[in-house]
Amino acid sequence: MLIPFAKSSSGSSMRRTMPDPRKSHVTPWAMTIAVVVMGLSSTACSYHSWPISEADYPTKIVGSWQGTVGNSKETMSIKGDGTFVCQLHPMGFISNMLFPGAPGTVGGSWTISGPMMTLNITSSENEHLRNRATLSTIISFKENELVLKSDRGDTSSFQRVRTL
Repeated sequence: MLIPFAKSSSGSSMRRTMPDPRKSHVTPWAMTIAVVVMGLSSTACSYHSWPISEADYPTKIVGSWQGTVGNSKETMSIKGDGTFVCQLHPMGFISNMLFPGAPGTVGGSWTISGPMMTLNITSSENEHLRNRATLSTIISFKENELVLKSDRGDTSSFQRVRTL
């Protein structure tokens, strides 16, 4: 059944018509399938990040991570060989754990035992930072999000930039 699309100013119906929205040619099965496909598509498109088990922390943490502190980005590259490189910013989370206000690049080795992550600094542009260690607690670890709490009590979130 077609219903008039519009009426002219004289009141007579115009020739254009459109389908009656109250009647559908879509079967209930087709509608169900369409809803399921759309639901799966939206689930696949959203960037879900599932929790990582504590036993998998040492392997799943490998990659590049980025945190934002104020208007600055702080990057941390954690490699599978047990080494890391961090680009520090004056008020960054890692900088504050080591030596507040010290920008630059640091590198060294990392270990994880349970929820505890240790960074051992072996190279740094700032000599005050060399041969130091920091200890952080992994508060939350999802595939693409890492939340750390420093031994000073500061908390910061990092987003995965890429997997190495």
